[in-house]
Formats: sequence, C-alpha cells, structure tokens
Amino acid sequence: MLRPILAIAFLGTLAVHAERIIPPANLFRDPAFVRDFVGSYGFLSDVEPKVSSEEQALLVTVREMFEASRFRDAEQEIVRFIQIIENPTDPETPKGEISPAMVFVLGNLYFQADRSDEARRAFLEAIRRFPRFRRAHTNLGYLYISKNMTEEALPMLQKAIELGENSSRAYGLLGYCHLLKKNSLAAENAYRQAYLLDPASRDWKLGLAQALMAQEKYAESASLIGTLIEENPNDKELWLQQTNAYLSMEKKEEAAVNLEVLRLKGLADESNLNLLGNLYMDRNEPQLALYAYLAAMEKSEKLNVAQTVKSAKILSDYGYPDKADDFISEVRKKAGDSIADSDKLRLMLTEVSVAQAKKQTDRVEALLNQLLELNPADGEVLLEYARHKDLLSREEVDEKKRDALVVEARTNYQLAARNDSVAYSANLSLGQMLVRERRYPEAMPHLQAALTIKKSDSLEQYVSRVRRAADREADRQKKEEP
Repeated sequence: MLRPILAIAFLGTLAVHAERIIPPANLFRDPAFVRDFVGSYGFLSDVEPKVSSEEQALLVTVREMFEASRFRDAEQEIVRFIQIIENPTDPETPKGEISPAMVFVLGNLYFQADRSDEARRAFLEAIRRFPRFRRAHTNLGYLYISKNMTEEALPMLQKAIELGENSSRAYGLLGYCHLLKKNSLAAENAYRQAYLLDPASRDWKLGLAQALMAQEKYAESASLIGTLIEENPNDKELWLQQTNAYLSMEKKEEAAVNLEVLRLKGLADESNLNLLGNLYMDRNEPQLALYAYLAAMEKSEKLNVAQTVKSAKILSDYGYPDKADDFISEVRKKAGDSIADSDKLRLMLTEVSVAQAKKQTDRVEALLNQLLELNPADGEVLLEYARHKDLLSREEVDEKKRDALVVEARTNYQLAARNDSVAYSANLSLGQMLVRERRYPEAMPHLQAALTIKKSDSLEQYVSRVRRAADREADRQKKEEP
C-alpha cells in the first residue's frame, strides 16, 4: 500500500493523465482521405440518389478536374451547372431539379476548401432531399468531427453505419465520439471493428486501449499500448498511457521503468519526473528520488514552489531529512531572490519540519522567529511556533523556564486557533498540552472545539476520558472547599 502522503501525489497525477482522451490524428489532411472524400461518385441505388445522364457526364468532367487538383474549377463548373438547371436563362426552358448527389459533391468541394459552414449546409440539404443518403451522413459526421463537434457527429455516423457504411474510419470516429461521452463499452466495440478493418492504424489501437482503460481492463490496455510503443518508441503519450495502466494495476516498478525510459529519451517533463521521484520514495530509494526531484526542478522554466515543497516534505516525512535538506538547498539556489513571500513561507515551514526531524533546535528557533517577522498572523506559523515551545517545555528541567514555555505555547496555540485553516490542529494540540499539565477542565473547551470541527471515534473516546478526569477534578476541588 502507498503511504498516505504519497497516495495523494499518485491520485493527483493519475487523474490528469487518465482523463485525457487522445484524439485521432488529423485524418482530414490525409491525401488518401481527401481523395476518397472529394472524388468518389459510385452512387448506390438504395442509399444514394439517382443522377441524370447530364449530371453523370458532368461528374466525369469533374473527376478529371479532381485528378488534376483543379478543385476551384470543379466547384465553379458544378455551380454553373446548378444555376443553368434550376434557373435557366431561356424562358422557354422549364426549371429542372438537381439531384441531391450534385449538392453532395458541392459540399465535398466546400469541405476540401475549408469552407465548413457552406459544406455543412450542402450536406444537410442533400440529406433533406434524400434522407437515406449514406455518404452525406458519413461526410457530415466527418465534418463535425473535424470541428470537435462530437455531439453532432455521433448521430450522423450512427445513421451512416445503419445505412451500410463499413469503413474503418467511420467506426473509429464513432468510437472516439462514444469515448468522449464515456460510453466506454460502445467505444470498445466500435474501435474493435475499426481495428479489424484496419489493424495497422495507430489511432484505432490507441482508441481501443483508452476504451479498455475506461472499463478498468488495465492488463489488456497495457498490452495493446505495448504493441504501439514497439511501433512508435518515441511517442511520449503512449508511454504515459501505459504508465497509467501499470499504476492502476499497482505495478509501480513497471511504471517507474516507463518513466525512466522517458527520462533517458529526454521526453519526461516536470510532472513525470516528480511522479518518478514519488515512485522511488515508495521503494525506499531516497537518493534516486532526490535525483528525480532535482531533474524535475531543472525542467521547470519557473520554479514550482508548491511542487518542490511537496517533494521535500515527502523526503522528510519518509525519514530522509538530509536528502530533503539537500533538495531545499538546490531549490534556494534556483529561486535566488525572486521567490515570492507566499512561496518563501511554504519553503521555510518545510525547512522547519526538516530541522525538527534533524533535532536542530537552534535552527528551528531561528527559522520560526524569521517566519513570525514575515507573517506574524499566519495560522501555520503560529501553530508551528506553539508546537516548538510545547516540545521544549517537555524537555526543560528548570521549573520556571518550563512554566514560561508552557505559557508561550498556550498563547500561540490560542492565536493559531483563530485561523480556520489550522483551528482543528491548534485546539487539539492545546487541549493535549493542558491534559499533560493535568489541567483537565481547561483542556475540555479546546478538545470539544476540535471534535466539533472534525469528528472521529478515537477523538470522541479521548474527550470522554478527559471529561471524566475533569469531573473528578471538580469533585475533588468541591470537597476541599471549606
């Protein structure tokens, strides 16, 4: 099991990567896609509209223009043809009706020219005129996907497949839509069909792996991503996706290996390296963790004090204050004089924790005095100062000095308790100190305040015991009254 502090770090990192769905590559700029999209005219009788002999002849001409990449000329030719048929200049010539197929072809040309609004209107018009127009549904779905309009794309692709569309692209993009809607089982089935039709496609394999991850089929997902990594060894996202799968299976050693590979390839960023450091700490390898944390700090353009403080605290809390101290020294070197006051506070409080772990009482005292000068009303500073005086009082043999330390600790606990962020800890620590001093009635209000803020069975039992002791003390005092 992960220790509590490290578990938090893992959860934060996992959430970021696990929720990110990697979209398919930009298929809409693939020359093969453009060729298929724009230039296919084999209309099928029951799912495609009929074309007249004149339209068929025009399509032959237009195809030749496509093959010569004369897309603008093709568009003008179709527009001219539509105008002649629907609005003839000769009053004796009756108005004709254009096949929805011609509107569809025009929509393809608009799409190819990045005129997506005109393309969308043309596809919708083609569908209005011929509701079973399979390729109009398909291409409109592709258009919506290209604009990240997956809600609109989903019904178009579903209808196209219902009408007989069976391309790997249609199934793959349908899977992508389902994945974004968190319909992971539907996404898996769609991606499997796409993968079956085009097993060489990276996008469909990756999509399938993400759908499996969403269903907690981690082993299957990790294995599939492994085949993709073999084909694309420098793809950082693949390594991270597989790392997430390993972490979900508690395979932390394999996760660490993946992150080390990214580090050696120069692909690991600050968050990857911090996670690597956390993994090394979980394996009780503080020196390796320190190297990872230092590498993470070097990667950051601007020092992330919150993260570096967290890393130093992990080193300290796990029993390696010397490593934490080394890390803080490097942080200070990188930060220089540019560190903000709020960041300085966090860093110095961590130094206090490290100095306490190293039993450096004078250093703790000096740091806390500096902190009080910088932030005399800060709750965490007051709490740490009170704890320090409380600890010193327990070790002091001189009765007068000990009493003075207790008073100082009590005063600062009371001041800290006014800050909501540390009110629980301040009241609990003050109550416990007064119990040690056998001042049970005085301890009760503070323990009760802590229990009100955060209830727990163990604290309730503790408060009950103190209450009984306070009642006995009250009874004793009554008996002693004259």
